Amino acid sequence: MSDRIRKINELVRELSAEAISENISRDYLATVKAVETSRDLKSAIVWVSVLNNEADFLKELEEKKKVIRHQVTSKIFAKNTPLIEFKIDHSGEYAQKIEDLLNGKDS
Repeated sequence: MSDRIRKINELVRELSAEAISENISRDYLATVKAVETSRDLKSAIVWVSVLNNEADFLKELEEKKKVIRHQVTSKIFAKNTPLIEFKIDHSGEYAQKIEDLLNGKDS
């Protein structure tokens, strides 16, 4: 990954976290975990981890997605600004299942 892409990823992650916290109600514990931007900077996937009420969070995120996208892309000063897509990050749950299996716990 190039240094430029790495910087764009970090900027989009910070701006997305800020926009989500400003536009989504405080009922959810959500964290922007990572961003994957394409090489041509035309698209980016924002990975969000939600600890409570994931279905309601997704519903509210879908309703406010355009506002959040606009807020993020309006602060990026580059030739191309990525089209942002939000996805839920389940890696924490997956890691916990693996750890439980390694420790001999059945889930």
